[in-house]
Formats: sequence, structure tokens, C-alpha cells
Amino acid sequence: MSDFIDEYRLIDRIQDSNINFLFGSGMSAGYLEILGNIEQLLTDLNNDETIENENQRELIRASILNKYFEGVIEKNLNILDYSHLEPEEILSIQWTLESYINFFKTINQLILSRRNKLLSKQVNIFTTNIDIFLERAIEQIGLESNDGFGKGFKPKYDLSNFKKSIFQKSLHFDNSSEIPIFNILKIHGSLTWKSEDKNIYFDSSLQGIQKVQKVKRRSLIDVDTSKDNLTSLKAKLPKRIHESNFSRFLEEYNQLAIVNPTKGKFQQTVLDQKYYDLLRIYANELEKENTLLFVMGFSFADEHIRDLTIRVADSNPTLMIYIFAFDKKSRRRLNCILGLYKDKIKNNNIKIISPNRIKEEDKYKDEFQYTFDQINERVFKKILEKISKPMTKKIFKATLEGFGNE
Repeated sequence: MSDFIDEYRLIDRIQDSNINFLFGSGMSAGYLEILGNIEQLLTDLNNDETIENENQRELIRASILNKYFEGVIEKNLNILDYSHLEPEEILSIQWTLESYINFFKTINQLILSRRNKLLSKQVNIFTTNIDIFLERAIEQIGLESNDGFGKGFKPKYDLSNFKKSIFQKSLHFDNSSEIPIFNILKIHGSLTWKSEDKNIYFDSSLQGIQKVQKVKRRSLIDVDTSKDNLTSLKAKLPKRIHESNFSRFLEEYNQLAIVNPTKGKFQQTVLDQKYYDLLRIYANELEKENTLLFVMGFSFADEHIRDLTIRVADSNPTLMIYIFAFDKKSRRRLNCILGLYKDKIKNNNIKIISPNRIKEEDKYKDEFQYTFDQINERVFKKILEKISKPMTKKIFKATLEGFGNE
């Protein structure tokens, strides 16, 4: 693995670059379910013109969204308080949370250990995840972060809250130093967001989820996201449908300030000013000179983010993007979806990092898989170890000369 770090000059790049991350659903997969084909089901449902009865369409929609609610959204209440859960589920939450905590500790140390004093100590984390693991992890270890909300009794979301720097003065001397700060930019909204009077406020107790949870849902179709398609769901429709069984659920669900997993989310993100502004910040950050983007747990199935990322990579040769592929199969799929086989990326500045392969008996298999923990252990902790080593005389001299020129 050290060869890989040297091959891509990751230590030099981290020392000299603005650092950004793009997180996808794979980062919270230790506890929350991944989407499966939910996006495809919702898209097919929107495009299907053979369903003439509107109640049938709404029942299928409610059933698919209920699957997403139970597998991803509702379980966020357990992240706030898991004391009532079975031991196995508690461990699942703690392990996932621990992965986030280890990541933040490592990156915080990396930023503090960098020898470059000219770069800001800000780290941007763009995520399509709506869950609250990021916020909980940062809160538990007491790092400085910015999620867009101001202070006060009713924190309001405002993009102007981002990019604020924090300096710490020592108690006994007058010297001050910048503290690393993590900007949390949730591109698809968040379960901590509460929409009210055209503003977004902080929902610390996840009241929006609780309201949906309390609604009775009757006669919904059982959805298996690994097997079902729209045809099989239509076959499961009952003869009689009562709108009152699910209309209240849809009404409360639609109040959540999130972007639903549909192909139509491109239009939603562009039309909604908040989401549009977040995508603009994403593009602006990648446009900066000497910028690094690490992509983790993200499949690039979101067309609007994929196209935007490729467009910026083509226009900014100083941008470097490293994408961690879960396994060799994921690498092939990413190569295909990003067009790397066809040399569509003109600046050669998108690299996919995948696991090594080993021969076992008469076939090859992945030596490991790039889970959150494996990325942290095999990449970022190794880089931190190298950066934390004492400087050689040559580097020390070069660093001193650099300071002399400031």
C-alpha cells in the first residue's frame, strides 16, 4: 500500500492541496441499508403510463418510499438513542459511528501535521447522505465543524455560515493558531433540516421523522429491492385500494427536507435554490487551484454530480480526484460509468483505487474490500505516519527556505 501512496504522490498532494471529500451511501452501510434498486423503481413508476388508476400509482409510490423510510430514514432515531435496542443492533451503530470517528481523528491530525502554513485548515465534506452519522461523530470527539446552521435558540441554515475560520489563542501567551474545521455540505438535504416559512431550521430531535413514524400505514405492498421491478409490484396490487391507508404517510413524508432517490432529482436539485447553491459550492471548490477530491462510498449513479465532476476535472488540470472502489467489480463499473476506458477525461486527473488481487487455488479474488475502515487504515493512517515522521535534513532545509520567502 505504501507503493500506492508513493505512486500517486499522495503525501505531496495532501501537503500542498485544498482537501475535499465526497461521501456516498456506502459510508453508512455498516448500519443503514443501501438503496438497492429504489431509485430505478421510483423512476420507472414516474415514467409508466400504463397505470391509469391514480390510487394504484400512489400505493406503489408509498410502498417504495416506506421501504426507504424503514431501511434508512427511521433508523436515524436509533443513532440518537440506542439504549433500548438489542445488543447486535447497538454494536452495528457503534461500529459505524466508530468508523466515522476514526476518520475524523486521522484527518484532523493530517491537517495539523501539514508543513504548508499558507493553506487554510478547512476540509470540505460533500455528501449525498441524509443520515446523521457525520454530525454525531464530530460531536463525540469535539472537533470544530460547520453544518450551515447559525447559533441561538432556533439555528437557521445559511450558506454564509460556511468557510468561517476559527483561531485559538493560548491561555498564557498571545500566540494564536488556526484550528481545523470540517464543513459538512449535504447536497441532498438532511434529516436534521426542518423546512418552515421558506427557511431551513435545525431539527435536533428529528421531529420530522417522528411525525412520519406515528402515521399509520396500512395495506402497503411488500417491496424487495433486490428482486422486485415495477411489473412485479403492479402484480402485487390489491383489488381494492383505500387512499386513506397511505395518503397521510405521503403527506408527512413529503415534509422531510430531503431529495428523494429518483432520476428526477436533477430537476429537483436545480430548481430548489438550497440544493442548487450547494452544487455550485461543490463546483467552485473543485475549480480551485491545487485541489484534491477523495470519493468514498459513492457510485456516481447520480448523473448531475457525475457530469458536474467530470466537467470540472476537464476544466481544471490541477484538480486530482481519487475514487475508492469497493472491489474489482466496482472498479470496472466506475471505469465504465465515468468513461475512463474511452479516455473521456482529457487531463488524466481521475484515478480509481481498488483492492489488490491474490491467487487462491485456481482463481483470483480480492485481497480485501475498501470499506470505510480499510480506507482509513490502509491509506489515511499510513499517510499520517509518513507525514508525522521527523523531516530529513533536505526537507528541513527546503522548508526553512520556503519560510524565508514568505
